[in-house]
Amino acid sequence: MQSLYILQLTAAFFLFGWRHLPEPYLGWLLLPVWAVAGYLIFASSIEAARLRRSAWLNQYLLADSLWHVRLRGGWLLNSWHLLLSAVLALFMLVKLLWLSPWLWLMLLVGLPLLWWLDSKLRSRLQSHVKPPLLNAVSRRLLVPLGAALFLCGYLLMSLSLSQPNMQGMDWIDALGRHMQDSQSSLPLLALSERAHQILELSVQWALQNTLGDADNSGILGVLAWSLLLISGSAFIWAWMRMLTGIAALRSKPAGVKNAETQAGHRQAAAAQEHR
Repeated sequence: MQSLYILQLTAAFFLFGWRHLPEPYLGWLLLPVWAVAGYLIFASSIEAARLRRSAWLNQYLLADSLWHVRLRGGWLLNSWHLLLSAVLALFMLVKLLWLSPWLWLMLLVGLPLLWWLDSKLRSRLQSHVKPPLLNAVSRRLLVPLGAALFLCGYLLMSLSLSQPNMQGMDWIDALGRHMQDSQSSLPLLALSERAHQILELSVQWALQNTLGDADNSGILGVLAWSLLLISGSAFIWAWMRMLTGIAALRSKPAGVKNAETQAGHRQAAAAQEHR
C-alpha cells in the first residue's frame, strides 16, 4: 500500500506543478494531462459501475441466461462513463488552475486522512467481503466517505476565504468588473477558464447579495447555495475518482470479473441440481 500512497501523492504534486507552469507550456500539457486524469477517473467510475451491475445481475438473473451476458455492460456503458469522466476531468483541471493556495493545502493535508480511512475500511471489510472483491468494495465505499470529508473542508475553506466585494452591484456589472482575462493561448482552456470564472463570480455575487437580507434571499439564495454545493461536489468527486482510479489500475483487473464468473458458475450449478 505504501507504493499506492506514493503514486497518489505524486499525482497531486504533479498537478500542483502543472498548475504553476507558465504559458505556453501549461496549455501545451493540457491535453495529455486531461487524457491521463480522465482515464484515471474512468478506471474508478467503470469499476464501481461494473460492481453494481454484477451485484444486480447475480441477484436476479440466472447465470445461463442470455440477458446475464448482454447486461454486464459493453460499449454503451463504457462510452457513457468515458464521456462523464472527460467532463469531470476538464472541470477538475480548470478548477485547480484557479484554486486558492489554502484549498490546495486542504487537498494535500487530506491525503493522509484518506489513507487512514482506506486502511480502516480494508481491515473492517476483510472478514466480511470475498477476497477477490475486497479492493473493489473498499474503493466503492471510500469514494463517498472520502468525498464527504473533503467536501466539508472545501466548503468551510471556501466560505472563509476573502472574496471580491460585489454587494449592491448588478450581476452584469459584477462580472464586468471582476472577470480576469485568460492568459492561455489554447482556445479550449481559455473558454473553460472563462466559464469557470462566470460560475465562481456568480456564486459569490449571489451569496453576498442574499446573506443577511431576508427580503431578497428567496430563490436567489437557494440558487447560490445550490451552485456552491454542486460545483464543489463535482470537483471533489472528480478528485476522489482520480485518486481511487490509481488504485483501481494497480489492482488485479480481473478481480470483479473472476468474482462474476465464480458466482455465475455457482448459480448454474445450483440451477442444474434443481432441475
